[in-house]
Amino acid sequence: MKKNLRVGMSIEKRIRTEGEMAASRFHKDSPAAVLSTPSLVTFMQTTSADLLSQFLEGGEMAVSIRIEMNHLAATPIGMDVRIRAEIVRIEGRKVSFKVEAFDEVEKTSEGYHDMFVIDEERFDRGVAKKWEGSQISAGS
Repeated sequence: MKKNLRVGMSIEKRIRTEGEMAASRFHKDSPAAVLSTPSLVTFMQTTSADLLSQFLEGGEMAVSIRIEMNHLAATPIGMDVRIRAEIVRIEGRKVSFKVEAFDEVEKTSEGYHDMFVIDEERFDRGVAKKWEGSQISAGS
């Protein structure tokens, strides 16, 4: 990880919500006209990752290790969502973000997201080893 990563750095992304992001996609009894919580969590995760990825060295990747989020208000499908991620703590290879989401009217979500910078080859070896020890073959 590059040494110029600093607390206080932030990034914002704007995303237009679409039908496949609706809450009803994830559960039949959920509303079809609003943004789902799983989609919102994904936006927060990828926004944080976009900021951190600029500071990764060759052979490194970042993985999420914790996310805590309060979904405060519904966002109608078709409305834009603005996601903001700010680095609030760096502890070695662990980077913690404050994440927030806003639709065109109000703040809709807030929380925290922790990511960890890992060695990509070591990670891939661990996944391959897990497949070797399982009863299920890769790709099944």
